[in-house]
Amino acid sequence: MSRTTRKLSLFVTLVVLFAVSFTQVGFAATILDEVRGENGMVAAASPLAAQIGVDILKAGGNAVDAAVATAFAIGVAEPNASGLGGEGFIVIYLPESDRAVSIDYRSAAPAASVDDLVGKKMPNTSWKSVAVPGTVAGLSKALEKYGTMSLAEVLEPSIRLAEEGFPISETLVGVIESNYEKILANPAMAEVYLDDMLPPEEGFILKNPDLANTMRILAEKGPDAFYTGEIAQMIIDDMQANGGYMTMEDLANYRAIQRWPVRGNYRGHDIISAGPPVGGATVIQALHILESFDVASYGYPSTEAIHLTAEAIRIAYRDNYEYFGDPDFDYIPLYDLLSKDYARTRALEIDPEEMTHFEEILPGYFGAAQVAFTGTDGIPYESPSTTHISVVDKDRITVSLTQTISSFFGAGVMPEGTGIVLNNEMANFAAVGSGTNSLEAGKRMKTVISPTIVLKDGQPYLTIGTPGAGRIISTVTILLSALIDHGMNLQEAIEAPRFFVRDYHDNFEFEPRFSSEIVDELAGKGWNLVEKGTLDLYFGGAQGVLVDFETGELVGGADPRRDGAAIGY
Repeated sequence: MSRTTRKLSLFVTLVVLFAVSFTQVGFAATILDEVRGENGMVAAASPLAAQIGVDILKAGGNAVDAAVATAFAIGVAEPNASGLGGEGFIVIYLPESDRAVSIDYRSAAPAASVDDLVGKKMPNTSWKSVAVPGTVAGLSKALEKYGTMSLAEVLEPSIRLAEEGFPISETLVGVIESNYEKILANPAMAEVYLDDMLPPEEGFILKNPDLANTMRILAEKGPDAFYTGEIAQMIIDDMQANGGYMTMEDLANYRAIQRWPVRGNYRGHDIISAGPPVGGATVIQALHILESFDVASYGYPSTEAIHLTAEAIRIAYRDNYEYFGDPDFDYIPLYDLLSKDYARTRALEIDPEEMTHFEEILPGYFGAAQVAFTGTDGIPYESPSTTHISVVDKDRITVSLTQTISSFFGAGVMPEGTGIVLNNEMANFAAVGSGTNSLEAGKRMKTVISPTIVLKDGQPYLTIGTPGAGRIISTVTILLSALIDHGMNLQEAIEAPRFFVRDYHDNFEFEPRFSSEIVDELAGKGWNLVEKGTLDLYFGGAQGVLVDFETGELVGGADPRRDGAAIGY
């Protein structure tokens, strides 16, 4: 048993003992306390990154400045999950103009990848799995259009963090141990993340001087340095030396795209989220379907509420599988998918007494060819990677940001001299010519990240999101129902036991904190039960900020499944 396993074993034992009373008293206690502040709040998967965001707010920056600074910092402090070599999506609500905007900085397929991958499985590691990174372009665009500070100002704390280093957490130790072979195989990564070529212990001071230097170049020369300048050249030299697809032309052609957010309404709450090629519309569709049922009357946790929520999620997932992709390449029938009339029709397919077998869940028909499932063959393993940041400032500008490098430590590739871990997003494409998510040059692969903002009575009420790969849509839907239907406070909702269902299987994956009675009743409805760990990293790490309308305070919630922290003032 490794040192990390021994520590985690003790932690899990304590959590299990705590969880018994947690369930019995109806969520009267939480592991983490909610955090309150009047002027600003940042919730992120690292206290170091969250504090950097709060410091930006205190220095006069707005929520966008703070979110961008936190996003750069989280790539240093949680390097396994995101960074300059990755991508993401940001949703912003500007209360002064009652305007919501979103910026898509998803990665894109290198042009040379298409012909080479015809008839092949998508690569999920090494240089061929790297797609064109969007993080630098996306964060820079958000800052330029909606922030108040310079790129140099928001990068400065991250430069210092990377250069001076920080003591790594138990969580990061465990992730490094789990990805040891991947890290060891790349000399540049091994130099940064290993201690004398071995997994480091908790408290090890992790420094990344090359990354600090890369960010200094960005601070001085701007994002062009990443896409056409000296940083780009270092990345492409490494790609060409190791058989990667990406070229200087791919980098130079990349653009972050401002898109309309998707919007819906759930029991009087306006839901604003990230649209295709990511998953916010699917969260909204699931909520619209669930709205046909009075789940609040059943309480939570209850077999009835869980079953109905799970069935609504699976139907929405099925339409996602069928229709979602890059909207610049394929028509996506969003108006139909988000229609309340359509949702009520789909709700009629749900049997409150019995689970619907996955092969019987069909997509809606809007004139496109339907794709039938043939089972779970070819469905890839989905890493619990990715990270989420939520920010609200004194003017109630509200930001929800989710970013990723796909798998933990991405492609396992760090171009020499850059300190940048590159993504392995190519693995998220489907085969050439196989549907809306099929590989094409310059196309953005679909995923399910769902950064979400909620308005109540027309005012900012909540920003929330989570990592967790395929579990993201389930988790965000469950969190919103917990808050709106079941009256939980934010920290209770984040720590409540989670489950995961999908459209391509009948599994009900769950944290073992539901009562045995509920578990037995779900089995009786036909669910194939798969028990996961307590407070399992598999289910992501939600971070949120809520506005308490009664006190006017900001309430921060963070997830103990990661190193989550909410910091306000």
